[in-house]
Amino acid sequence: MLVAVGVVLLVLGQRFPQEAADVRSRFAGPVSGLLETLQLPMKPVLQLRERYTDYVQIENELARLRAENDELKGWKWRAMELERRLADLSDLSKVVQAPGVDYVTTTIRARSIGTMSGSALIGAGTRARVRPKAAVLNSRGLVGTTFEVGPTTSRVLFLTDNASRILVSIGPSLVTGVAAGAGERKLEIRSGGRPLDIAIGDEVTTAGEAGGVPRGLRVGRVVAGPTALRIEPYVDFDRLEFVSILLAEGQERASAPKDRAGRDSEAVRSGLMRFADDRIQPAGQ
Repeated sequence: MLVAVGVVLLVLGQRFPQEAADVRSRFAGPVSGLLETLQLPMKPVLQLRERYTDYVQIENELARLRAENDELKGWKWRAMELERRLADLSDLSKVVQAPGVDYVTTTIRARSIGTMSGSALIGAGTRARVRPKAAVLNSRGLVGTTFEVGPTTSRVLFLTDNASRILVSIGPSLVTGVAAGAGERKLEIRSGGRPLDIAIGDEVTTAGEAGGVPRGLRVGRVVAGPTALRIEPYVDFDRLEFVSILLAEGQERASAPKDRAGRDSEAVRSGLMRFADDRIQPAGQ
């Protein structure tokens, strides 16, 4: 029926063009108003479609921003890690500056930590002039001593290992004792039966041993233990990454002439005494 009406209107429009134009002009206004009225119920549907389109675009934008935010967080973490490593290296570069005492800085390659033991593998050996029983430290203080020194690697015995023994000076009166590894990140204070005039909070430094750990390296502070006073090390053994190994000049010259042995020994001894006067300061100072 609609097709028939359309054909009739087309034929009439061709036969009577002027009359058809007049009819169109008369009905254009009312028909347009009727169409607008009929479209009113469709406006909410059209607005809902537009809002859905905007919602999809906002979701896509949020997904892009989340991805960028995650990437920025990753770069922030990398920057903080690089800043921390740079700070550690900067601190290590200021640890030892005394004449007659040299040092080499390397990384921790592997570690072994147990309840009563602790050691690590470092990337420096005899080719870097590392010797057994050499002091190993980081920016916080003494880490331990070397043992099982190879050509390119060495093992470090942590202070907390039950086989570790270090001669220390405690408190302002520099009371001498032995700091023995006791596990659980603490050191026992052994005095050989002598009474010690020490108190909680006293700072502990190395007392110096011939051919071993020099005097004046920071070890930790005296804290209260279950049955007696103990030493809590400054070093965080779980976060070790860079360490420095002390290399005393003259001690590696086993083939030196006999007439120079006395001078070499005196040079090392004087260097270590000067090193003792310039103790390592706490990190950040």
